[in-house]
Amino acid sequence: MAMLQKTDNREIFHIPYYKKITRYIQLLGQDPHHKTSTRHVIVIIVAISISSIIFPSAIEIYASLRKNDIDEVIECLPHFLTSTMSTVKILNIHFNRQSFSKLFQLITKQWKQLELDGELHVLEEIVMQGNKMAQFYNTTLVTFLILFLLVPLISPILDIVHPLNETRARQQLFKVNYIFFNDDNYFFCVYLQLFWASSVVVLTIIAADWLYMLIIHHNSGLFAVCGYEVQKATTFPNYLTDEIILENCMYQKFRNCVKMHTEAIRFYELLNDCSRGSYLIQVGLTMLIISATAVQTVINLNRPEEAMRNAVFCSASQFHLFLLSLPGQVLLDNCDALAKNIYGSTWYKCHIKIEKLLYVMQIRCKKLCSLSAGGLYEMNIENFGITFKTCMSYITMMMSLRS
Repeated sequence: MAMLQKTDNREIFHIPYYKKITRYIQLLGQDPHHKTSTRHVIVIIVAISISSIIFPSAIEIYASLRKNDIDEVIECLPHFLTSTMSTVKILNIHFNRQSFSKLFQLITKQWKQLELDGELHVLEEIVMQGNKMAQFYNTTLVTFLILFLLVPLISPILDIVHPLNETRARQQLFKVNYIFFNDDNYFFCVYLQLFWASSVVVLTIIAADWLYMLIIHHNSGLFAVCGYEVQKATTFPNYLTDEIILENCMYQKFRNCVKMHTEAIRFYELLNDCSRGSYLIQVGLTMLIISATAVQTVINLNRPEEAMRNAVFCSASQFHLFLLSLPGQVLLDNCDALAKNIYGSTWYKCHIKIEKLLYVMQIRCKKLCSLSAGGLYEMNIENFGITFKTCMSYITMMMSLRS
């Protein structure tokens, strides 16, 4: 056990599921192998890249407001808000790097301990589900990104493949304002800059969310392990006297159950503290993005290229909100499953000392471990549905502002 307490958080990369996201963790400036100064430099470079979208977009929004052009404001909002949300994700992880370092150490320690106890398969099954979810999320968002980046190239490609007597109108990735020059005169230079910045934005979002998915599923797996231990320990209750129960190794197993439950709760509390503020901002921004891109899709139906670009953006935002909520639901389900495992065990055949331990666990299980967005919103599928309905109301409101 002493060996486990000296766990180095760099050992997290020895775990296969975390080894796969090494590059993403480096992008977030969270690689334990790097010096603190190197991490700061990486985060600064990523933040500057993202800012190259935020500031030109903010200037364009300001100029549109000065002209009272609501359509242009709505058009600029999605990429401005998405870039802002990406910044929130990386800064949240960077400023909470000490907490994430503790989480990495706990993950490594618990992984090793469960491997020694022969119970790793329970945790690994749930973490594997989270990894599959994250890989699907990665593939989907990268696909949306590629489609989004290719749309502005349709007109230049058609000018080469099927030229007309005049140059086709070109549509940039999104509207920006550089003040000092007209971006239409430098289409490809601006496109390459926005191409780079957009890729950084999406990869930062994927990196942060993938990391959160694995950590949340690890936390869920701890509750599953606890339930598994309770079921196993109550299978053959054979306690006769107080003296025997104190000496019996099965009693130690029940104590381990309680310790595992306590570790799972502490892990949850640390995770929730790291994420509650960030989740609140992300949910709010994502709702505005979905609403704005849906409005843009409707009003640009007569411009298929523009409508398709906004439809892709809207679909990606909906998928992002869904994948923000789903891991929280997994955590809730496993907390609830633990309470059911305790109730469904043969606790009534156990000695009174064991029953008291299980009773304490059962009382704590009544308070489910729910990830919170600023204490105002719980991250689960039910609230995702409510949020989606709220977005429909925002769409109606934005459409009324245009009239």
